[in-house]
Amino acid sequence: MSEPYRYGIYEKALFKKPLPQLLEDAARAGFDNFELSLDETDERLGRLDWDWAERSSFRQTARDCGVQVYSTCFSGQRRFPMGTMDDEKRVYSLKLMERAIQFCVDTGIRVLQVAGYDVYYEESSAETAKRYDEGLALSARMAERYGVLLGVEPVELYVTSVHKAMELVRAIGSPNLHVYPDAANLVTAGLDPIQEIRLGAGHMVGLHIRDATPSTCYNLPIGTGTLDFDGLFAALRELKFQHPILVELWYQDDPAGAAAVRDHLRFLKEKEMSAKAFPVKGDF
Repeated sequence: MSEPYRYGIYEKALFKKPLPQLLEDAARAGFDNFELSLDETDERLGRLDWDWAERSSFRQTARDCGVQVYSTCFSGQRRFPMGTMDDEKRVYSLKLMERAIQFCVDTGIRVLQVAGYDVYYEESSAETAKRYDEGLALSARMAERYGVLLGVEPVELYVTSVHKAMELVRAIGSPNLHVYPDAANLVTAGLDPIQEIRLGAGHMVGLHIRDATPSTCYNLPIGTGTLDFDGLFAALRELKFQHPILVELWYQDDPAGAAAVRDHLRFLKEKEMSAKAFPVKGDF
């Protein structure tokens, strides 16, 4: 029988507070893992400027709270994309990538989630896609040197599916490059999330989850959308998936969001237990 999943919570799902208090809130809500944000704001990208004492303190605080900071979402790449046609910005993007990887090493973070955007604030083209692919390959080699895993997240531009992400994973051929799908993103992209998840078998280092409909995946009450949670958990079980599952929501400006966060965790654990009530071939 497989072990229970370790559930994590995205930083922005919790009402904004200093990081030590967010880690405490995550543990108090029953989560095993915490996902840090390195978004495009100066505040969060500025975390890459932390000195050793600040990095060490953050790591120790997480340990004291009993929460693992398993992953970080590097959405700051929207602002500094690897596929940009601005050569100076592209060089800076790759420098940021190396700094983010080093940050993971120093803080004990195992997975750096890489956005699948070739560019975000400029027009995408065959050349920006080529530059992204080359940048991702360089990033994977950096990750190998430092022993960090990269997980490509399919988004709404360029890398829009697990299928596309896996094409890059296979083409680059790095043991440190994998995929980090978001089940809700796949729904809004008009894809079958269960079929897509199966395509990532053996290469998924995490899974973002929340409810969704074809038109939105933003803070829906859990269980009110169209995502087939029963089918999803059954597929994860068949794939023998054991990596953390991260609840990604956006309640950093809403203290009332704590109830929604608790509802998500309770709902997901119930769906997990329901899926495990039925034997599957090769269960362990």
